[in-house]
Amino acid sequence: MLKYRITALLILGFLVFGQRLVVAQNRSVSTSDNTQNKISNNTKGTPDTLKRTLSGVTLAVEKNRTTTSSKSFSVGTGVVEISQKAISEQKVLSLADFIKQESSAYLKEYGKGMGAYLSVRGTSSSHTSIDWNGLNLSVPTIGQTDFSHVPLYFFDAMDIHIGGSSALYGDGTLGGSIRLKTSPHWRKGLHGDVLHSIGSFSTTFTGATIRYAEDKVESRTSIFFTYALNNYTFRNNTEPGNPWERLKNSSYRNNGLLQEIFVKSGRDGLFSFNFMLLNFDREIQPAVSNNKVLLSYASIFDRSVKASGRYSLRKERFALSAAIAYSGDRQEYKSDVIAASRFSATSEAEGIFEKVTIKGGASIEHTVPQVESYDKDVTESRGSIYALFKYKPIERLTLSGGARYTTVTDVTLPLMPSADIRYELVNSKDLSVGVRGSVSKNVKVPTLNDRYWGGKNLYLKPETSFTSEGGFDLSFTKGSRRVNFYTTLYRSAVSDWIRWLPAGSVWRPQNIPEVLSVGCEAGVKAEAMLNQLKITFDGNYTYTNIKMIDAIWKADPAIGQQLAYQPKNSMKTRIRGDYGKFSAFIAMQYVGERTTVDIFDILPSYEVFDVGASSKFDSAVGEFVISGAVKNLFDKQYQNVKFYAMPGVNYQLSVQWKF
Repeated sequence: MLKYRITALLILGFLVFGQRLVVAQNRSVSTSDNTQNKISNNTKGTPDTLKRTLSGVTLAVEKNRTTTSSKSFSVGTGVVEISQKAISEQKVLSLADFIKQESSAYLKEYGKGMGAYLSVRGTSSSHTSIDWNGLNLSVPTIGQTDFSHVPLYFFDAMDIHIGGSSALYGDGTLGGSIRLKTSPHWRKGLHGDVLHSIGSFSTTFTGATIRYAEDKVESRTSIFFTYALNNYTFRNNTEPGNPWERLKNSSYRNNGLLQEIFVKSGRDGLFSFNFMLLNFDREIQPAVSNNKVLLSYASIFDRSVKASGRYSLRKERFALSAAIAYSGDRQEYKSDVIAASRFSATSEAEGIFEKVTIKGGASIEHTVPQVESYDKDVTESRGSIYALFKYKPIERLTLSGGARYTTVTDVTLPLMPSADIRYELVNSKDLSVGVRGSVSKNVKVPTLNDRYWGGKNLYLKPETSFTSEGGFDLSFTKGSRRVNFYTTLYRSAVSDWIRWLPAGSVWRPQNIPEVLSVGCEAGVKAEAMLNQLKITFDGNYTYTNIKMIDAIWKADPAIGQQLAYQPKNSMKTRIRGDYGKFSAFIAMQYVGERTTVDIFDILPSYEVFDVGASSKFDSAVGEFVISGAVKNLFDKQYQNVKFYAMPGVNYQLSVQWKF
C-alpha cells in the first residue's frame, strides 16, 4: 500500500513540476528578477491589502480579518511564538519531536514514534490544552493529546503559552497551552511544496502541499504518509549482562489529509472551511522485558476527524468571529473500541478603543461518547462565557485580565479569573527591559473516563489551581548583535489533583487534596554577524519542584516527594551558523533524574546531542532544500520511561521542493 501512495505522490509532483517548467520557459524576465516579481505579484492593488514601504520597495501585507488572539490579553505571562520559517525547516517532524527541540518542557515518551505526552511545570498532559485555530485537539474521553500523533507538516505557526490561563482558553489550561495555526498566504497562482525524507530503522516521510489563490479565494490541500520499522538495537537492562537486542513489534504507518478553503467577504470579512483527517496505525512497543514474548505483542489504531467553518470580520474599532465545528475520535485496541463525537459552536466580539481593548465570547459543546465501559445514556454538554480586557493607562504600563464561567454536565465549576501587569523599565532603541506578573485561578474538569469509566464516579471534584508568577524580559541590540533574555518564577497550588488508585480489586479515580509546583524558567537567544556568517545561540532551562503536600492518607510516604516522571532540571541548547543559503547546527537536550511510580526508584539523567546541516538551491522551477541530521550523536543508551527503549545514534535525510 505504501508504494502505491508514494507512486501517486510522485505523479502529482511531476505534473506540478511540468506546469511550473512551462511557466518558467514562457517568462520574459530573467532569473535575477524573480525576487522583484514575487513582490510585485503581492502588490497588485486590491483594496483589502495594506501597503508598507521598506527601502524603496512596496510590500503588501494582508490585513487581519479576525479578532485579536487571546494571548495578547495575558501580558504578565510568557508566550513562545514559533514562526512559519522555524516550522518550515522542520516539517518532517511530529509535534512531539519539534517541542523537544524548541523547549525544555518534559515529554514522557514510550519509544520513537510511540505515545508522547507533554508535561508543563510538572502538571499532567491533560493540564495543557492544545488546539488548531480554536478547535480543541484533545481526545474527549481522556482529555489529552498524544503529541506523536500531530504532524508538524500541516501547520504554519505555533504559540506555546506557559502558565495557567483557563480564563483565556478554557478548561484544562493549568500548565499551559499549545496553539497551532494555519492561515491563507494570498499568493496568487499555484504554489506549494513536496517533501520526502528517509532515515534509520526504515523510516520514511512523504508530504505534499498545493495552494492555489485568486483575488478572493484560496485553497490549500496537504497530504502526508510516514512509516517506520523501528527495529533499533538497545541494551536490555532486565537481563543479566545487559545484552544487546533488536526491538520488536514497534512499527507504525501513519497518514493524513488537510483541506482548507478561504473566501474573502467584502473588504473586511473572511469565510474559512477546514477539514483534517489523521490515521495512526501502530504496533505497541513492548517493555524491554517482553521484547521476545510474542504473546505480549499488540497494536492500536487511532483515527481523528476535525472539521470547522468560520466567519470573521474586522473593522477599525470592532471585530467579530463565529464558528461551528465537529470532532470525531476513534481508537481500536484488540476488540475494544473507544470513540467520541464532539459538536461545538463559538462566537466572540471585540471592541478597540484608544486605551482599552475589550473582548468577550461564548461557546457551547456537546459530546457523545461510544465506550462500552460507560453507561449507555452518558453524554456531556458544556456552556461557557468569558470577557477579557487590556488597558494601557500610560505609555509604559499595560494591565490586562479577564474571567470565564463554564457549566458542565454533572460538575460544578468555580469562576476562572486572571489579572496581569507589565511595566517597561527601559524602552529605548538599543535596550528594552520589562517586568511582568500574573495571578490566575484555573480549572480542569474531570475527563469522561474519570467520571464514567466502570460506573458514575460523580464524587470527583474538578482540579483547581491558583497560580502566581513574575519575571522580566531583556532585549539588547548593538549593530548586528542581538540578545534576548527572559526569566520567570512561579508558584502553582493545585487542589483536588485527580489520580487513579487501587480500590480493592479495581482502580478508581481519587482527588489528592493538594499538589504544589514551584519553579523557574529562563531562556536566552543571542545573534551576531562575523563577516557573512551569522551565529545564533539559543537555550532554555527549567527547574520544576512539584510535590504532593497533602494526601488522602496522612502517612503516605510520597508526601513531600517529587511526583513520578517529573525531572527537577531540564535544559536545551543550540548553536547554529548560517552562511548564505547554507546552515549547520549542533544541539543538546538534557533531562534530569526522575522517579518512577516507586518514589525510591530513580531513572538516571541523560543528555542527547544532535547535529545537522541544510542547503538551499534556486532553479527555474522553484527552490530545493536538502537537509540532514544525525541524532543522538554519541549513541546514548537511555530510557525516558522505565523499561521502554529509546533509539541510539540515527540519521535523517530530507529533500524539499518549494514551487
